[in-house]
Amino acid sequence: MRMADWLTYTGIEQLQKMHRFYGCASSNPHSKKDLICSLLQKLNHKQYVQDMLEEISENEYRFLQTLVLEPCLAFTMEDLLAKGRSAMITEENPRNLVVKALQRGWVFQGYTVQTQFLYHVPSDLREKAIRAFRKSFVEERRVKPPATYRVEENLLVQDLHHFLQFLRREVVRLTNEGAIYRNQQKQILGLFYVPEEILLEKRPRFGFGRRYHCYPSRFSLLYDYAFYQGYFSEDPEGYLCLHENQIGNISITQEEAKQLYLFWIRLYRRPIPHLPIILRWIGLLSYPDWFPVARLWKIVSGWFSSYYYETEETLFQKVLRMLLHLGVIQWGEEDGMAYLRLTSSGNKWMNGISAFQIQEMEDEFLIF
Repeated sequence: MRMADWLTYTGIEQLQKMHRFYGCASSNPHSKKDLICSLLQKLNHKQYVQDMLEEISENEYRFLQTLVLEPCLAFTMEDLLAKGRSAMITEENPRNLVVKALQRGWVFQGYTVQTQFLYHVPSDLREKAIRAFRKSFVEERRVKPPATYRVEENLLVQDLHHFLQFLRREVVRLTNEGAIYRNQQKQILGLFYVPEEILLEKRPRFGFGRRYHCYPSRFSLLYDYAFYQGYFSEDPEGYLCLHENQIGNISITQEEAKQLYLFWIRLYRRPIPHLPIILRWIGLLSYPDWFPVARLWKIVSGWFSSYYYETEETLFQKVLRMLLHLGVIQWGEEDGMAYLRLTSSGNKWMNGISAFQIQEMEDEFLIF
């Protein structure tokens, strides 16, 4: 529902609190009609959202992002408090953020027996806030493509097909660590449209997939996805066994590419818990125009946290590389500057899929 509808269903005590918070003028503070009219005059003002973004604290700004960037219809109080905790970069009680959100009209409590313990974001507030987010960075977008750019749309799913066809033709054995022997790794990677180097030295590699420690990042994703889908299995005697009955399910299609993207989100949500907000920002700013990577980093950097051997910046670069491999973004460069833009597939997926609703990969899959 829109703001006007929520105000209509809101009790007069809550309206009075909002009224005092905004300092609205009203001829009769005990009249619900007068309170609603004065609040709407304030909240529907053309510059209200833009002015609000300039005056709220950093914690409140981040909390607002968690509310409006997630297209969820209702939140519990526990959800709101969890969002408050995740939004804090300076010491503050998350309950204070929730109280301010109620006073500002960012969220409203349900009014029926079924919804009285749920909190809702007005649909028009969400739309206005997202427009304001985009407007803040409109001057930094670039319409003209950079001098050089790279796109890998549909290449990952084609290389998945190459990998599975290799398993059909060859006998593939595994080392005691569960990795394909290096000679065969080289043969497999040599078939791919996007080449990668095999891992030669042992270094910390964990947290991004079941076999991430064995293979370079892109191939690791392909391997884990194909294993998860049941396209092959790891025989107890140390062989990879292609499941011939699954071959008919393998197709070089947009649907397979989308499933790879969804699988990647599930894997990477564990080391990067705020990945959905980061993806939402990329989706908002990087289509249809090009957006500078350096500026994007400043916008989303606060949603990254170091993860063991990975810093915030290396995690950011890892996300962008994998989005390129997945065919979600294009990567461009000119005069020492890097830019990105959503592909047609990336725009379709980011607008049609809410990463907030995608759960982390189950622990059982990651154990081997």
